[in-house]
Amino acid sequence: MLTLIKNELIKILKRPKTWIVFALFLAFIGITAYGTWSGDKNMREWTSPEYQIKQAEEQLVYVRNDIKRAEADGDENWINGSKQIEQSLLKQIDDNKKIIENGIEKDAWKKQLDENIKNLETTIKDYEDTGINEWNKVYYAQSKQALEDYKYLKANNIAPMEDWEYNEYSFYKNLSQFFGLGLLIAGIAVFMSDIVSGECTPATLKFLLVQPVKRGKILFSKFIVSVITVLSLILIPQLAGMAIVDVTSNTEASDYPVRIEQKYEKKFDQNSQQMMMEQVPDTSTMVTNKEFALKSIGYQALFILTACSVVFMISTLFKSSMISMAVSVILTIFLTIGGQAITTISSYSHLLFTTYADSVSLLNSNLALAYNNPNLTTTTAIACMLITTIVAYIIAHFNFTKKDILI
Repeated sequence: MLTLIKNELIKILKRPKTWIVFALFLAFIGITAYGTWSGDKNMREWTSPEYQIKQAEEQLVYVRNDIKRAEADGDENWINGSKQIEQSLLKQIDDNKKIIENGIEKDAWKKQLDENIKNLETTIKDYEDTGINEWNKVYYAQSKQALEDYKYLKANNIAPMEDWEYNEYSFYKNLSQFFGLGLLIAGIAVFMSDIVSGECTPATLKFLLVQPVKRGKILFSKFIVSVITVLSLILIPQLAGMAIVDVTSNTEASDYPVRIEQKYEKKFDQNSQQMMMEQVPDTSTMVTNKEFALKSIGYQALFILTACSVVFMISTLFKSSMISMAVSVILTIFLTIGGQAITTISSYSHLLFTTYADSVSLLNSNLALAYNNPNLTTTTAIACMLITTIVAYIIAHFNFTKKDILI
């Protein structure tokens, strides 16, 4: 068995496709890291007092022109409304000039936190007053969760940290979100779809089959090597990317609290006459960013194992590597996109392993909100992926060992 594994490892590492896919993955990690850094840089510039003054002064020009037109028309309501905006902009300019002169107050974040809480309460009330509908129900549920998070920070005297700040955890979250769009499953499908079928043409597989080794062992050795290789090519560079971002970041985020595994249930809302996602009280847990990342990587590893098993199964069903690749890519991408876009499929999205590609959204419960499916929990995810992995491998094993293979 060890000899088989060794030989399969040598073959898979000699394939040009292995290193092409790996290079593309490294490039994508680099682009994500740069994008996270660039987003942080831009947001810091846009939120700087100098930029705020510049923006306010530009708006003042338009507002004062409005005042002149309103005075010419004699419209008192227009005049009063425009003058209120003018005073607000003048105050904004004055406040930012004081920040430049005196620096930011030590407790400024507390005032900002109170302002965020107040704004979210207003937003939630506006949603409720205007009516919850198909288009705003996800944002309504997310606003309620964000409000609870802000209240937790206030109660525990913790300064808020923005999602756009450049650190290893924001980088990892951005990467995971891209994976959820189908990038991860597509990469695995391209990489693994010819593991078995690729040896039928040319018929190198027959040299294995004539050896005094059971077919099951041949198949298992291929599967083990494929899974180990894919896990290594994805997880190791990802962890290395997080380490590099950590070294180049000035933000310490490992102990920042994050809410995970919030449970939801659907309830009928009388105002909107729709089924709404409601939080189940006291079902979420607060963990640190470090704990969050470790758990999320664990779920990602399980997803990779499942994806490998399914693509491996498809590779045993066809003798043509082109057909197995086409079926693998098209099927997995369709399930990924269809689960989000097609209501009928999204209702059963918790039964599709492709739904769990974004392990970050799974763990922080955003996946349940995005799919409007309360069954999208970590428990369901584990059960779905384990069952899919086992069933897919059993089908691959039966197909490879029992049927006649004509090469």
